[in-house]
Amino acid sequence: MQAFSFVHASDLHLGYSQYGLEARRQDFDNVFAEIVDKTIELRPEFMIIAGDLFHQARPSNVTLENSIRSFKRLRDAGIPVLTVDGSHDSAPNTITGTILYPLDSAGLIYHLPRHENACWRKPGFCYVYGVPNFRTRRKTEEALPAFMMQNPPAPDPEVSNIFVFHAAVDLPSVNPPYIEAEIPPELLPEGFDYYAAGHVHKRFTGKFKTGILAYSGCTETVSYNDADLKKGFFNVEVNEEGKV
Repeated sequence: MQAFSFVHASDLHLGYSQYGLEARRQDFDNVFAEIVDKTIELRPEFMIIAGDLFHQARPSNVTLENSIRSFKRLRDAGIPVLTVDGSHDSAPNTITGTILYPLDSAGLIYHLPRHENACWRKPGFCYVYGVPNFRTRRKTEEALPAFMMQNPPAPDPEVSNIFVFHAAVDLPSVNPPYIEAEIPPELLPEGFDYYAAGHVHKRFTGKFKTGILAYSGCTETVSYNDADLKKGFFNVEVNEEGKV
């Protein structure tokens, strides 16, 4: 396989008017624009957004327009954006759904759970598989195995394999006290080199199953708990052996 790089971001919470301030909403948009600037400069093969791209399932027209501008810049630069939904940017009903669907239909993002076999492939480079967010542990334990039965993960030993999800894994090293651990580690499949995670706002990387579990963290301060956390994204480099 060929060496390559990709960007892993999550928890951008676009559209969040923190404290009711329009200036804070603009801060979140500005950070995303900066991330896009840096991503275009880095020239990765693709970008992953592991959930909570938006702060709510129905963002304002202003937030939506700003995000469309940024996604068009990435598309024009030839950088695909692979997404899964999070706990904020999807709604627990089929009527509201998620704003990620129309963005996917417009070709601005590639929403992994919506596509056949919930995956994206770049021959000679990687296999990327993504699952939806199911909001609670009870629902995750019921729905995730069913989703993966309908869309079986098929990691390819000849390329690098990436699993994308938005949930807190029930591990002492990962789970902060103020977040429910929605997903038992045994529910996540084997055979992946990089588990690209979102939901936990504190950065984390550690060995997990056959690869690495990584939370890229939030990109702006969403709550008091985030104030002292490092913000940003991961630029992940993969060697010819598929190792990060």
